[in-house]
Amino acid sequence: MKAAGEIGANSQLLAMLELRWRMIRSRPLRVAITAITVLPVVLIIAGLMGMQPLPDEQTFRLSLATPTFYVGFVVLAVLAPLVSGGGYELYPAGQLVGYNVKPAAVFRGTLVLAPVNLAWAINVVALLIITGFSTGDIALGPTSRALLTVSAFIGAVTIAGHTIGWLVMGIRQSYAGRLATNIAGALVIFAALLVFWTDNVIPLLDNAPTRYVLVGAFDGYQGDYVNWLRVVGVLVLAGAILLRAGDAITGWALRRTGDHADRTSSRSLPRRRWSSSVFFTLLAVDHASIWRSTPLRRGVLVLVVVPGVVSAFAGMTWQSLILVPGLIAAGAGLLFGINAFTLDSTGAVWLSTLPGWASPAYLSKSLVFFEVAMGAVLSAFIGGSLRAQPPNAISEITAAMMSALCCAALVVALGMRSSLRNPHRADLQGPRDTPATPGVMAAQSLRFALVTTFTSLFFLMLAYSGAWWLPLLGAVPVLLLSALHWYRTGLAWAHPHVRASVVATVSGG
Repeated sequence: MKAAGEIGANSQLLAMLELRWRMIRSRPLRVAITAITVLPVVLIIAGLMGMQPLPDEQTFRLSLATPTFYVGFVVLAVLAPLVSGGGYELYPAGQLVGYNVKPAAVFRGTLVLAPVNLAWAINVVALLIITGFSTGDIALGPTSRALLTVSAFIGAVTIAGHTIGWLVMGIRQSYAGRLATNIAGALVIFAALLVFWTDNVIPLLDNAPTRYVLVGAFDGYQGDYVNWLRVVGVLVLAGAILLRAGDAITGWALRRTGDHADRTSSRSLPRRRWSSSVFFTLLAVDHASIWRSTPLRRGVLVLVVVPGVVSAFAGMTWQSLILVPGLIAAGAGLLFGINAFTLDSTGAVWLSTLPGWASPAYLSKSLVFFEVAMGAVLSAFIGGSLRAQPPNAISEITAAMMSALCCAALVVALGMRSSLRNPHRADLQGPRDTPATPGVMAAQSLRFALVTTFTSLFFLMLAYSGAWWLPLLGAVPVLLLSALHWYRTGLAWAHPHVRASVVATVSGG
């Protein structure tokens, strides 16, 4: 029972959101965040009202595939919080130690920041548009009821994913918990591979329980209020129960001390082999920095594994494989690429005093960034090609390859420029640490998404030409533009006063 004068979790959350907004001093960043908030609504309305009604046959086919899209969102809603240790935080945990912030406020803060995940936001927009066309012709009342059903489903699944994320994070505070979750993860991967190799993917998706969500949307569209309210009521009730469970589980997870210090400070490490040059030494240090960081290590593994597995299960077409690299590369850029120099953290002060450090450091960060982005893109490309239908023309294969390469190169060029112009202090040691503040992450996600989406669409148009060499030719100006952008950033990095500003920020804040 709440004592008199005690501030509730929702009030604390609103106060933290207001403070975070006031801490954003940059007017362009505020405009970008406002645009990101409004843009999904605009896209949904434009998608529903701007497209022509589908023929009955196409509407029927789309309705058959819609529950599969729901399953894909469930997988994303569970994986995203698992990767980030429960979800994004409004403030780093160390900044809240001196304040009596309720665990429920922390948990609900991670829910508020769910749209910062670019894949989550795109999937939400896509699900609402697909559901609108699956249920029938667009009409204000019936379509609104159908979309309300899917919105309740999105909310319940998102809350469930964050609850599972906090539960796993709490379990992994001990050696036995990490062992148990690792075994469980290995079993899930084995089961997924077994389903894939035995050709049971389609029967499994056809019997997915998400079809009841679409049935509820159909009931709402057709005016069957009893069955519609039953489905919506179940989803809303499940969301409310999961919200309370998430509050309690978050409190339990935050109270667990864990043995992270014992694991990282009491082991023997062999001396690193002497490298042949300064560049390779710094490259080894950057690789080790990523592997020692809990959020980066987990994020790299997921980025390399999950896109390939999901693409393989989805059975994508070659046209889709041309568009996929944009989204994957944008997600890779948000892992650490928008603040690449934070890999050195406090060690940047000492490293910056070494002779000949500047140029090899810039090359090393860029190469590590490109490795992560290209690895994630290639994973999706290879996984999707395993079950893809034969391409209509060789130009589709070359367009998919060039789209992957160019999207990765563009993200690296943009990320390195952002790392130089807007550095941030980030330890990247806690499970929910991010390379920048939530507002900057959201703005950068929109920037990456716009650039990579238009790049993918450019190569999709080239693929329709049927000429296999045209995507190769079209990639030349894109790669040259990326190289020029990256080179000019390197010239700016060469100035001592620019490096001093970056080093001072990433090492001390």
